[in-house]
Amino acid sequence: MSYDDEDDADQYWDAQQEAAAEAAYDEMGEKWARENAYDLFREEHHEEAISEFTSERLQSYYLKHPDLAAPARNSLLYAQSLMPAFPQAALVFAVTATELAVKNVLLKPIVFGLVHAENLASFVTELTTKHTGMGRFQKMFTEINNILVEVSGIDLKEYKRVGSAKTLWQEITEAQTVRNGVVHEGKNASDGAADLAISVATTLLDDLFPQVVQNLGLHLHDSLTVCGSVHRETGAAR
Repeated sequence: MSYDDEDDADQYWDAQQEAAAEAAYDEMGEKWARENAYDLFREEHHEEAISEFTSERLQSYYLKHPDLAAPARNSLLYAQSLMPAFPQAALVFAVTATELAVKNVLLKPIVFGLVHAENLASFVTELTTKHTGMGRFQKMFTEINNILVEVSGIDLKEYKRVGSAKTLWQEITEAQTVRNGVVHEGKNASDGAADLAISVATTLLDDLFPQVVQNLGLHLHDSLTVCGSVHRETGAAR
C-alpha cells in the first residue's frame, strides 16, 4: 500500500492501532463476562436475585435517568416521518428505535441494579446489553427477563401485539434480520417490513414502557420523560 505523504501513513497506523485495541477490549470484555458476569444471573441464583432486586431500585434508576427513552423516541419519530416515501430508511430507523428501547429503557436499568459494585455496574451493563438480541448472552437475558416479569409484569418473550400471532420478541428478531439484510447486503425489504418495524417500536415505547413505570408508581409525560411527582392540578400522578 502506498501513501501520498507521511501524514497518511501515520493516520493509517493510528486507525489500525485503534481498531486492534477495540477488538482486544471486546474480546477481553466478553471473556470476562462469560467467566464472571453470568454468575450474577445463574438459574440457581434466580430466587435470591429476585428477592434482593427491589422495585425501589428500579424506580430509582428511572428517576435518575428520566430521559432514557429520548434516543429511542427520536429514532421512532424520524422513522415515521420517512413513511411512505422512504420505507427502506424508515425500516432502519424503526429497528434502531426498537433496539434502543429494549436495551436502554427495559434491560439496562435491571442489569445496572443487579450489580452492587458501582464501578463495575456500567461495564457489566454495557457487556450484557451490547447485542440487543442477546446472542451468546441468551441465558443471561432469560434471567433478566424473569426479573422484568416479577417487578413489572412484562414478559418480553411472551408478549404479543394486538392482532399478531407472533410474540413481540419474534417480531423484533425478524425486523432486525430484515434490517441487517438491507444495511449489510443491499437487499430490498419486503412490503410491509417498515410498517411492522414501526409498529413494534411503537408498542415498546407507547404500551410496554408506560406499563412498566406505572407498576413502579411512576408515570410518563408526553415526551416519554419519567416522573414521580404528584401534580397539583389532578391531585395525583398522571
